[in-house]
Amino acid sequence: MTITLVATESVDRPTFIDRLLPVLPVAQRLAFAMLQNSHDAEDAVQDAALKAWKAMARLREGSELRPWFLTIVANECRQRRRNRWWSVSKVSDLPNQPGSRPDGGEVAEDLRAALRRLPMEMRLVLVLRYYLDLRFEEMGRVLRCSAKAAKSRTFRALQRLRVEVPEELKE
Repeated sequence: MTITLVATESVDRPTFIDRLLPVLPVAQRLAFAMLQNSHDAEDAVQDAALKAWKAMARLREGSELRPWFLTIVANECRQRRRNRWWSVSKVSDLPNQPGSRPDGGEVAEDLRAALRRLPMEMRLVLVLRYYLDLRFEEMGRVLRCSAKAAKSRTFRALQRLRVEVPEELKE
């Protein structure tokens, strides 16, 4: 992914890009998990990078860039899902993640289908914890809640996922 930004007075471009580049793969995975389409995910991360660039002056001194940027990416994905055209144009079956191996068979597809049936907020919590491997403290910053609340949301999402998973997978 290439990011093209025009310099502003508040933050110079090389510093911003150098800080953002290590976070982009994680942001891409988050966007893909939320939108289930690699092109939409790339667009969402690009738009989030632009928004982050414009808002960089508001990032508090000493704050971590990763949770702040992932929050922007998650909000951008939520906004795209709210868009009226999302429900019209995304009626086809959702594709597998790029690079995923098909040899997981039906079990992997059943699990992906169960994840897709979860509400967006529950899916986001599980993606942050188990797909992006964030600590509860980082999850709390992304979700704008405490670490304990992030842990509770993860527990509730896992309970809901257990209900959604077919009985054959539970054995």
